[in-house]
Amino acid sequence: MLIPLTPACFAPVTCCVITLMHNGSLVMDNLTLQQILLVNPFSTEPKVLAAIAQDPDLAQFAFELQQQHLALDDALQVPIPPMLSERLLQIPTANNAQLAKASTKIQRSWFVPLTMAASIALFATLGIQRYNNSTISNIGEHALAHVHKEEAKLLQQASTQSLADVNLKLASFDAHLDNWQDDIIYARYCTFEGIRSLHLAVKTATGYATIFVVPQQAELDFVAQFSDQQYLGLAMAMPKANIVIVSSNIDDLQQLPKKLNEKLIFSA
Repeated sequence: MLIPLTPACFAPVTCCVITLMHNGSLVMDNLTLQQILLVNPFSTEPKVLAAIAQDPDLAQFAFELQQQHLALDDALQVPIPPMLSERLLQIPTANNAQLAKASTKIQRSWFVPLTMAASIALFATLGIQRYNNSTISNIGEHALAHVHKEEAKLLQQASTQSLADVNLKLASFDAHLDNWQDDIIYARYCTFEGIRSLHLAVKTATGYATIFVVPQQAELDFVAQFSDQQYLGLAMAMPKANIVIVSSNIDDLQQLPKKLNEKLIFSA
């Protein structure tokens, strides 16, 4: 009797190799670690984080995967064309055949630039190299380097973010903003020492201030205050993450900490 083959028969099988150390603990080999990171570049499994901390090559591998993931996330956030709602209201009533034809045309017109954007983002990130962390030892220096690197991108992509969308991103850090009133103009995931973090920008009276939500797993020395020739910054230790604020205006550093202490809520 012949057994029919289904697509599932050809599905790749993940090989998990585990080594038993002399003290009885189990340690995953590099192949297994890489497979885990391919599925989730931001894995917080203790054994994965420990292996990354001890293996520079594995850390570089994880970092490049994270950058590709973040770049694709940005590329797939295709903006809604301006005046789209007004144009839709001007479309006359059509029969089903006409609507189907128009829908197919619209889908094709959107699919091409979307695919191109994703492809460009993927190939561009293949050449990304990790920050030169040989001179970055604390959370303040890392925040300043990140602000300078992302400044042009932030100014280009700045737009009002809904509180619901921001809270959706904060949920992965077990946090949310309660009754937040200031305009948030930028909300993107980023990394601090390979740990997935959140980069926010808040509109202020003199421009904007940057806020980072950095999980405490990030292996960077904590500093309460820091600065360079352009920016001032401070860091606050909160229940499940460190909050880092960076701005060129000292008034922002005096006002935002109080607001965040009151409005940024971490779940128990």
